[in-house]
Parts: sequence; C-alpha cells; structure tokens
Amino acid sequence: LAAAFGFLTSLLLGVSRAWAHVGALAAIGGYVLAVGPQPSVIRAAVAGAAVSVAWLAARERDPWHVLLLAAVVLLAWNPYTVYDAGFQLSFAAVVAIFLTVGPLLRVLEGYPVPGWLGGAVAVSAACSVATAPILWLQFGAVPLLGILANALVEPAVGPLLGLAFAAAAVDPVAPPLAAGIAWLNGWVAAYIALCARA
Repeated sequence: LAAAFGFLTSLLLGVSRAWAHVGALAAIGGYVLAVGPQPSVIRAAVAGAAVSVAWLAARERDPWHVLLLAAVVLLAWNPYTVYDAGFQLSFAAVVAIFLTVGPLLRVLEGYPVPGWLGGAVAVSAACSVATAPILWLQFGAVPLLGILANALVEPAVGPLLGLAFAAAAVDPVAPPLAAGIAWLNGWVAAYIALCARA
C-alpha cells in the first residue's frame, strides 16, 4: 500500500511512470522507517521495492521470485528470523494468497457476492486457514472469527495508510490540516481496533 500510495501520488503530480516508481521506492523507505523493521514489514518492503526495480529495469515481475528475494534478504539480515512468528505468519499468508485465492474466487463466482466482498473473503479465508497452525503453535489459540474480521477490516486498511501518509506529507506546510486528517484517520483506526476486539 505504501508503494501504491507513493506511485499514485507521483503520477498525480504529473511525473513520468519511471519517476513514479522512484516515488514508490521512497514511500516504501518512509514506511519502513515509520513502523520499524519487523519481518512482515521488511518482507512487504522488499517485495514492493523489487516490483518497482524490476519495472525500472524492464524485467518481468515473477511474484514467487519476489517472495523468495524477500525471504533471502530477511534471513541474510538475521537467520533467526525464521523462528519469528511475524516471519512465519507473513510468508504463510502470502503463499496462501498465491496458491488459493484464484480458485476460491472461481468458487465464489457462482454466488451473488459483490466482487470486492468476494475478493476480501477469498484473501481472508486463504490467510486464516494457512496461518491457523502457526497461530496455534506460537500462541496456543486460533481466532474463530478471523475470516469475518479480516473481511470487515480489509476495506479500511487502504484509507488508514493513505490518510497517514497524507497527514505526514501535509504536516510541514499545514499542521492544522494534518491534525484534521490524523483525527479522521483515528476513526478509521478505531474501526479496525473494534473489529479486532469483537
């Protein structure tokens, strides 16, 4: 999402597609600095950066290659990351998305489900099932309503990150406007927290 925000913002500013990818790389770097280098963050950052670098180098973007690259970077940085719950959950979820979301979407095609909801349910179901054994081993519990909670939260994640970046970008020139954007974003965050608790 950070890469998409940086890319789209750059395009809206009227720069070329190549410079938009540079903007995406800058947004990824800012995101990692803002939230810290947890395994899931580094995995997403490496994957997003690899896509932009591949486009800039005019190379084909293979999602499995990008995922492997993220794993290699993380494990080269700290081999013990393989035991980290965040690493295991992040990679299990992405592999599940690659393997099962397509078939799940085809199953849902026969039902009267809006496209956006079908996508959210398919991704949520794939990730919830794939990560359940890891959650059980690492924490001794599995959320029974994980699929529903993730599906409810999914539409709010993009606005949450977009508003956060907007507030950060506006703050140096218009702090009161940035505070208003942050206040609005607080309500989005409160909704996500409510879904998690419920």
